[in-house]
Amino acid sequence: MKSPRILLLAVLTLGGLAPTLRAAAIPSIADAGDYSASFDTQYNSLTVEKVGSVVELRARSRRGEFLESAVDLKDPLTMQVAYTRTLYAAVFFQPNPQRALIIGLGGAGFHRLFAATYPDAVLQTAELDPKVFELCQTALDFKPTDKTPVALMDGRMFVKRDTAKYDWIILDAFRGGYVPPHLKTEDFYRECAARLTDQGVFISNLHQGTELYFSDIKTIMAVFPQVVLFNPPESGNVIAFAVNYKTPVITDSAKWGAPGTLGKVFGGKLDLVKVRTEHIPLPAKDLVDAKVLTDDFAPVEFLDTVKTNNTAPNK
Repeated sequence: MKSPRILLLAVLTLGGLAPTLRAAAIPSIADAGDYSASFDTQYNSLTVEKVGSVVELRARSRRGEFLESAVDLKDPLTMQVAYTRTLYAAVFFQPNPQRALIIGLGGAGFHRLFAATYPDAVLQTAELDPKVFELCQTALDFKPTDKTPVALMDGRMFVKRDTAKYDWIILDAFRGGYVPPHLKTEDFYRECAARLTDQGVFISNLHQGTELYFSDIKTIMAVFPQVVLFNPPESGNVIAFAVNYKTPVITDSAKWGAPGTLGKVFGGKLDLVKVRTEHIPLPAKDLVDAKVLTDDFAPVEFLDTVKTNNTAPNK
């Protein structure tokens, strides 16, 4: 199946920082019957598959095929991928985001609930691959607005050039289970930390199962004085939440707000009580020998092939 032709309107945002693209009269294939289509780009090998009302966006690599995002077109506010629900544990630490940045668009499963829950907030996206943005609109029926702009550029470059402060910064830039090394370093995390508001939260989607996982955590801890982990069940993901401050303490879950109360803002589309149970301790013993990744030392691909003895964090 060939990719549908689209028309894109380029709009400069953030004072000319980066081209932000929005759809203009884009013909949609979201209402088509079941199908599977593949696309190769400069950055990705992508598969879009629609079965019934659910559309999945997957990335292919030599390591296999990885689910990037999924959306139920009949119920777009209910997130289909477990770890995207866990990203919202950020409300335990900053419950009222006014401006958020997410690096990696995927299928915008996260974006729809954010826009519905925080209609006055801005969710800025940095996405490297124009094809991902195209498919997100045409196949997964994402409709970007002034509140959910998408800048087509490298996430680190966006953070470097940006001057805004964010309540949430979310790093979710996987390509087929692989994250570019320059988005994994202490140097980059310090750049992100500088873009946070005083009570802002840095959020990173990590993969378990290799030595890279422990280096990821140790590198984040080298920048942020407090780090909290959540492990979505049966996902292979761990979501790290980190803040710039030492007080108030966020590592003591007894001091978090009541999930039942905090979760009311999601209108029944997110079970924050269940998300709360995914909190796990730091894997302290495994961090002792882990290496901190820097711009000068970031053997991400090597570490990502070295299997750990533990397939899940210490519990």
